[in-house]
Amino acid sequence: MRIPRDARAKQEAMSRQNVLYHNAESVTDELFQTEDFFDPHDLIQVKYEMLRRVRADDWSVTRAADAFGFSRISY
Repeated sequence: MRIPRDARAKQEAMSRQNVLYHNAESVTDELFQTEDFFDPHDLIQVKYEMLRRVRADDWSVTRAADAFGFSRISY
């Protein structure tokens, strides 16, 4: 799969700042699959949305961790 130039530049910048989520393919949350705003490579955004799902949407920690590619312990 070819990554567009803008996306590649963004990923390179995130990598330099140590916020590139190397497990992006494991993010199965619907928002990250359907909305352009949500970037599964953005570790900060992925973690924020995982926490928000539990707090605001009343998801279980296990469900949120699975949907965002984290273990329950690392939640």
